[in-house]
Amino acid sequence: ETHDYRHSLYNGSKRSQPIERDIQLHNGWIPDHDVKQYTQSTPGPHKPAAESGSGSADSGSSDKNTSQDLPNRTSSFSSKSRYKPALDRYPLVLLKNITSPMDPTDVIFQWHIPKAAGSSTKRIFTECFHLSRSAQKSFPESYTFDRHHVLNIDTSTIAGIARAKENGLVDKDLIDVITTSFLHEGSALLTETHGGRLFTMLRHPVDVSVSLFHYLGTAEWEGTYREEFRNMTLLEYATTDRDGVRIDNWMTRYLARKIKGDLEEEDIKLAKDILERKCLIGMTDEFIESFRRFNLFFGLGKWLEDGLPCVEKYMNNRANKNSHQKVKHGSDEWVALAQANKIDIELFNFGKDLWKRQGEMLAHRHADEWNFRQGS
Repeated sequence: ETHDYRHSLYNGSKRSQPIERDIQLHNGWIPDHDVKQYTQSTPGPHKPAAESGSGSADSGSSDKNTSQDLPNRTSSFSSKSRYKPALDRYPLVLLKNITSPMDPTDVIFQWHIPKAAGSSTKRIFTECFHLSRSAQKSFPESYTFDRHHVLNIDTSTIAGIARAKENGLVDKDLIDVITTSFLHEGSALLTETHGGRLFTMLRHPVDVSVSLFHYLGTAEWEGTYREEFRNMTLLEYATTDRDGVRIDNWMTRYLARKIKGDLEEEDIKLAKDILERKCLIGMTDEFIESFRRFNLFFGLGKWLEDGLPCVEKYMNNRANKNSHQKVKHGSDEWVALAQANKIDIELFNFGKDLWKRQGEMLAHRHADEWNFRQGS
């Protein structure tokens, strides 16, 4: 079998390199040196569950295998040293601007929005474009690849990212693509040598909310399975005021790193600035065109001969897809979810405008302008 992607090393000492388990999370791995530790615990979109080949969400590793080995994140550092995100500060500064030229050592960074074709996107990058990525598929973690070019390292959780950072994952030159929902923590995996090239797939926030509700009410294999959703109607879910039942404005919160509390104008501005200056936009309802742009921007290969037929296959058989009744625009459920996610809808519409502008930018790019594998 031939592996022609740039970073994947399938032989030598790196193949069986052990993972160091005793990692201190209060060592400044995510903020810069004067910000030593997040003193507030940050909830994630999901608890990790080992990635399987059956189409289940490959959202990370099991807490029973990871978090018990790690010290409590709330350490001795004071709340005055909490991380405050900014585009010109570590770690977001390690994400390169979208107008910057590609470098041979750049790493593709997929910001994974749940239920927005994220699982299919990951598989397309490995199966169609033959790029390597990391996701824990078995226990314990190890620097070994499976036959699908996936390194058995968790980057879907904060604890997993911390371990990967401590072990210098990116500088090992093993992976081409980082995939995570934690943009800020994931950006800390990058280095001055290995900058990040951010991209994402956007889906209308109401559709995301509906899909998440139905999925988490049935996906017993997921760490975030919600049994109470089985006996709850979508309207009840959309209108509940119970704290913690529904995450509103998921995109804005994870871009601004403000999971709880009211979103302020500065949070919305940061979210928009990240998308505008750092992120290549894809749209789930423009699936084929999105991957044509990814292929062109990242220089991944021969689109018509190799990329397009493979992407079409995955478009017609999307991974981790759950079937449920569609919600009619203007229905009580749709209106309630739109009101709860009005900030994300504003951000989504902003992203649609960026999609149009980026299309104009890429219209002037030639297919052979950059070759990711050859670094030229």
